[in-house]
Amino acid sequence: MALYKTANSFFQEQFGQKVYKLALDGGFTCPNRDGTVGVGGCIFCSAGGSGDFAEKPCGDVAIQLARAKARVAGKMHGNAYIAYFQSFTNTYASVDRLRAIFQPVLEDPSIVGLSIATRPDCLPPETIALISELNKIKPVMVELGLQTIHEETARLIRRGYPLSTYDKAMADLGKIGVHIITHIILGLPGETP
Repeated sequence: MALYKTANSFFQEQFGQKVYKLALDGGFTCPNRDGTVGVGGCIFCSAGGSGDFAEKPCGDVAIQLARAKARVAGKMHGNAYIAYFQSFTNTYASVDRLRAIFQPVLEDPSIVGLSIATRPDCLPPETIALISELNKIKPVMVELGLQTIHEETARLIRRGYPLSTYDKAMADLGKIGVHIITHIILGLPGETP
């Protein structure tokens, strides 16, 4: 048995077909940019919040979704997508704002799941409750930016939260039964294989 699997094989198992992630931008920022946790962001994050290939927000999520579908139409065979809110920290807002962005996307019949990229320090109880609610409509995946388990490296890359925050987020998300994807960076300075 493999210790890990590719996203493609996981999605095939979950949805019974090939699916394509549509990178979207919910218009969020990040507490590591706005001064709440830090300024300038993590050292690995681009000016676009690591969502450089995401469709840009236009005030209407349905229009952004249609543009994202058109962008991949030439390579996509089928009509099953995961709406992937990729840019910046996609739970860094009020529950009302999050619901207004995520709910309409889930109403699209071609969307088979929702993937939300976020920071573990941006998952208060009310946001966890909303994610649980959305997960009852269609499968939700939460993508957590961990990058490293080493506190010294975390300071070097300006991550802005301790490992215990990630552990708590994992426990909270585990209780509601969503799939969790952890982003790590292999080969950070000073780390061994």
